[in-house]
Amino acid sequence: MKFLLTAIALLVLHLAALAQSGSLKGTIKDAKNNEAIIGATIQIVGANPVIGSVTDVEGNFEIAKVPAGVHQLQISSISYATKTIDNVRVEAGKMTLINSALAEDNKTLAEVIVKGQRGTNTEVAVITEIKQIEQVAVGISAQQISRSQDRDASQVIRRVPGVSIQDDRFIIVRGLNERYNTVMLNDVITPSTEVDIKAFSFDLIPSSAIDRMLIFKSGAAELPGDFGGGIIKIYTKTIPDANSFYAGFSTSYRANTTFQNHSSYEGGKTDWLGFDDGTRRLPSNFPSQRRINAFGASSEPVINKFKSLSPYFALNNKMVSPDLRAQLGFSRRFYIGSKELTNFTNINYTNAHTFSNVEQYRYFAADPTTGKSAIQYAYNDQLLTENTRLGVLSNWALILNPRTKIEFRNLFNQLGTKETTLRTGYNDNNLELNNYAFRYEQKSIYTGQLNGTHELSSQSRLRWTGGFGYTNRQEPDYRRFTSSRPQGSDQPFRIDVPQQPSPTFQNAARFYSNLNEYVTTGRVDYEYKKAAPADTDDKQILKLRAGAYAEYKDRTFKARYFGIVNPNNVSAEVLSQSPSQFFRGSNLSSTGLYYNEGTNTQDHYDAQNMMMSGYVGAYLPLSARFNATIGFRGEYNRQQLQSVVNGVQPIKVDNPIFSPLPSLNASYNLSDKSLFRLAYSMSVNRPEFRELAQFAYYDFNYDVSRVGNPNLKIAKIHNADVRYEFYPGEGELISVAGFYKYFINPIEAKINYSGSGVSYTVDNANNAYSMGVELEARKSLRGVSGSGFLDNMTVLLNAALIKSSVINSFVGQENNRSLQGQSPYLVNAGVYYTDPKQGWQVNLLYNVIGRRIFAVGDRSVQPTIYEMPRNVIDLTVTKKIGDHIEVRAGIQDLLNQPFRLIQDSNLDKKITASDDVYQRFRRGSYSTVGITYKF
Repeated sequence: MKFLLTAIALLVLHLAALAQSGSLKGTIKDAKNNEAIIGATIQIVGANPVIGSVTDVEGNFEIAKVPAGVHQLQISSISYATKTIDNVRVEAGKMTLINSALAEDNKTLAEVIVKGQRGTNTEVAVITEIKQIEQVAVGISAQQISRSQDRDASQVIRRVPGVSIQDDRFIIVRGLNERYNTVMLNDVITPSTEVDIKAFSFDLIPSSAIDRMLIFKSGAAELPGDFGGGIIKIYTKTIPDANSFYAGFSTSYRANTTFQNHSSYEGGKTDWLGFDDGTRRLPSNFPSQRRINAFGASSEPVINKFKSLSPYFALNNKMVSPDLRAQLGFSRRFYIGSKELTNFTNINYTNAHTFSNVEQYRYFAADPTTGKSAIQYAYNDQLLTENTRLGVLSNWALILNPRTKIEFRNLFNQLGTKETTLRTGYNDNNLELNNYAFRYEQKSIYTGQLNGTHELSSQSRLRWTGGFGYTNRQEPDYRRFTSSRPQGSDQPFRIDVPQQPSPTFQNAARFYSNLNEYVTTGRVDYEYKKAAPADTDDKQILKLRAGAYAEYKDRTFKARYFGIVNPNNVSAEVLSQSPSQFFRGSNLSSTGLYYNEGTNTQDHYDAQNMMMSGYVGAYLPLSARFNATIGFRGEYNRQQLQSVVNGVQPIKVDNPIFSPLPSLNASYNLSDKSLFRLAYSMSVNRPEFRELAQFAYYDFNYDVSRVGNPNLKIAKIHNADVRYEFYPGEGELISVAGFYKYFINPIEAKINYSGSGVSYTVDNANNAYSMGVELEARKSLRGVSGSGFLDNMTVLLNAALIKSSVINSFVGQENNRSLQGQSPYLVNAGVYYTDPKQGWQVNLLYNVIGRRIFAVGDRSVQPTIYEMPRNVIDLTVTKKIGDHIEVRAGIQDLLNQPFRLIQDSNLDKKITASDDVYQRFRRGSYSTVGITYKF
């Protein structure tokens, strides 16, 4: 590490600097009839040698290698008056857009001042960036996003090859589950948004705020080393092309939900804003666990405190209104002398509902003679989920000069999720079940970055970033209870409560939790280019890079739960009351029912993570066609966690590990339109805090406990990639790729069964591999048949075929099975029709992912569970009315195929008719109509 830091310091101190170049691009039209001008000349005034270009048949032009700075641009063409444009800003490494018009020669023109920024949000820009990137990468632009009905980043990213989405929020790259991906927001690593798993919830970022998304599938020295599937970079809009203001509103209808009557429980007055108003929270003067133990749970002072809590059972029936989504956005450019200040702000609000009729079954081990599994219990859940999100994105940029830019980016989301579950069913004891759960979760998530870009000279560039992130997650008053009666009888349901002083997770319980996490980051990146003649292709210039990254993460988590107990053995008459009567405070007394604390010492943990890394790398133009990028990244990571189990046994995780991470990326340009890539990198996969904590969380929806594993090891991964890319035309791409990964200690979700029930946890297999092929095609049909209809059509196809095998599994599992969470195939296909003259746009999209392991079983009582494929078709129609109004309508999940979890009951690693349903439900097709007005 000392040698690495010394090398970085020497490189930064000794490499010198001059201004880098950018480019100009745009369209020249006739001012009178708005038709393209062919053959117009565009030149930089005073440039020596001459720097310029000529427009093509569509009036388009592009000028590369324009020195960074403020220039004067001259546009001329026969029979037109020459136009001079002053104050054209060109930033190093950026593209400035110039769209202008020429008037006939007999007219006098007033001076026009045009200032532009790089266009990064178009299909052409993204594909150009992918072509120039030194790693294996794929991406999607804001232009493509606008063609679909996608609302947020989770829906946007499923259009990318080799990518699928789990739970509508978490990304899976190359068939590997969400834990094997690192997400960067504007080049800063985002914190995990979930408590139980390492994952970033992609539904937090509205699609209208995304400039572009890139997925790096091969490693590099300047990229984070914690990845296995991919590194996802999300860039939000920062510098607008011009001042703008827009407002949008949409309403949606979901089959089986909207305008239907469903049960919901009474919440707080601010639920519609995404946070609880205090109705569900424990009062500030509520006694601590120590005081409850000191006074005694059955004492009158403690009982009175529990009587003062908000009502336990407050169920009502309501008609579900249509979903609402609204957004407001504006952008501004201010000039302060020679400096420029820009702002892009987006405010969005969502209020959405989903009703699911969920079937769930649990089984005993299959009979080896018949192959049949007897049902242990069967559930039917009526689940109403009400989601609210309020998000604000505000990005600022200060352009001091074309070589220096300071940016301040902010993203805040407030999310509230309210769940009401009514469960009916039966078990093998011939009991009919009637269970309830009332859950509320609120999250406050903020991430911000302050960064600077400095073109020190034509040969060197320095970038720095400081970041801060904060996450607060609360589950106030998560209530659940069970009740039962003999199957087939008409007796009242009897509410289940333990007949001892110790409460349980499931029975008449109330759960509270609070998590706070703070993340501070800092990074610096430096690049030096060898001096070269002005007309040298950038691909032929030697580049040296160095940088450092530091991150400190601190988390505190606390949970408490209480449950009603019955050590006094109250009468069956009391237990058989209706829930609204049973949970009244009048039933609580020192001689009857009362609440007791069930909180354990492991229900609290503190955790810290410090990561420091440095890298050096070089881009080597070995010939006119062949180049290679070599790099070395060193990451020192120390992960710590403190907790106590059973009140006496301390849990102290302390894992300081240095990881050497070499990388190589090479490409050979077969022609101007095709190239061949080869890549190798070493990477790691680290556990998340929650995966190390031995805290047991009861998940009512799956009727399991989720427990961490403090003995988890860091996984190491060898990654190899090969890829062929062909660019047949502007904005078009066809690629074929193959990859191979070898895992040491891969981390997988698995099922444990003990005498007290089933739990989900995580564990390390010994080693595994994954290999696959990918195909991506984006092709316009312009000119295929001479049909105007086909000329307006573009087709998209993304497909991946993957094979994996766990060579040596963990105890209790067979070898040579698929890696948990991996799909054996992925297919995304789309047809886009765009008629700009008439303002019509129609999109038809298709998606399917192959069967994958949801959780690895124990091969004794609980077999492995698989998530089954489902075909998804989305249709969107958009009509532009004038220059300001856009109306959009669409249907998502047109087929409405069921979500299915199937267990491999006969343990043959296949899913056939002899295997059993674990969970099954439909969410309903989703129809949306919306309007956007742009000022």
